[in-house]
Amino acid sequence: MTTPIEQITVECSGCGHRYEDYHRRSMNLALDDFDDDYIEQMSTTTCPGCGVKRSIGSLVVQEVDNTWVFEV
Repeated sequence: MTTPIEQITVECSGCGHRYEDYHRRSMNLALDDFDDDYIEQMSTTTCPGCGVKRSIGSLVVQEVDNTWVFEV
């Protein structure tokens, strides 16, 4: 299952800046055809204050070489 987009509040570990961003908790690529740029956009966040980019813990389910892979 792919979860709906959620608005989240992020506090940057680099500079302490708090900001709003969007993310999906999970994306199932067997159900939704998201491209790599969209997956990265929904599973990472970049601080507008200092530019630190980090993962925000999305689960991505996809088929790789006929095997279903779960990436966190």
